[in-house]
Amino acid sequence: MRSEFALLFIGCTSLTSGCAAHRHDLAAAASPPVVVSETVREGLPNDYLRVSFLLPNVKVTTLSHEGAVRAFATATPLFSPPLSLQALPYYSGLVNDDTKVLTAMRCKPKDPATVDALLATWPNVFSAIQRDVPWSGVCESHPASPAAQAFCFARDFKDPPQAAVPTSLAHTFDYAGKIYDGDHAELAGWLQDKYGIYQAFSGTGYSVKDSYSLASQPMNSQQIFVKSISSEYILKNVSLAEAGCHCISVPPYSGRSSDRLVPDFIDKAGGTETCTPVERLQPGPPSSGAKHP
Repeated sequence: MRSEFALLFIGCTSLTSGCAAHRHDLAAAASPPVVVSETVREGLPNDYLRVSFLLPNVKVTTLSHEGAVRAFATATPLFSPPLSLQALPYYSGLVNDDTKVLTAMRCKPKDPATVDALLATWPNVFSAIQRDVPWSGVCESHPASPAAQAFCFARDFKDPPQAAVPTSLAHTFDYAGKIYDGDHAELAGWLQDKYGIYQAFSGTGYSVKDSYSLASQPMNSQQIFVKSISSEYILKNVSLAEAGCHCISVPPYSGRSSDRLVPDFIDKAGGTETCTPVERLQPGPPSSGAKHP
């Protein structure tokens, strides 16, 4: 879900010191899009957005479903001005579903260690698995449990420095690709259930736009590179309160897909223990001058 920030220019007709100070504050606060992207990728934004489409009467109290270890989220600062609901999910490899209840949460953890957020790359996933899975047994050729398989597969990953970017990436992708070679079906299923990692996961730290439809509309590498737009993170599946989240649930209504998903609205209307039902999102598309990927 990558988006560019439109810079805000404020005209000021007065030359008073108060106006000058106001302009200075605005200039200091504004950041060009490349700086925003670098900040959320090389550091951690500590401001995450997660969207799901669920059946009615599903009570949400944690980031992901019960039993999951991790949950995917994107960086909230990348979505300003806000996108309409029909556009936003595609950047996370999802798709808008007008028949289901929208669940949207914005999370700003008071203690970042609580969610242990990581940029969603394969090396980070393998590192997280070794922290998340309580395994102390011997890694055999084929461990009995899927969790043990995941731990051993993650532990055996090596990431030596390389002098060529393609060589380094080829090593990582070749190793991760073994998960889907047919001999690791249990491991692949475990990653889906516990981490939300499916075949659409790139492992580059970017979600692949439109990857929800990969089964019916496969992509070549050129398409995948072009559609790798939005940074994604994996967070521990803790409670909404522990993750500093506000969460709303919005039932289907006519025109919902055209309305905007505004992060500040989620803050104001959302619950901190479970998702607060709201009748509708804020109406209207983003401003015509806004730029989004």
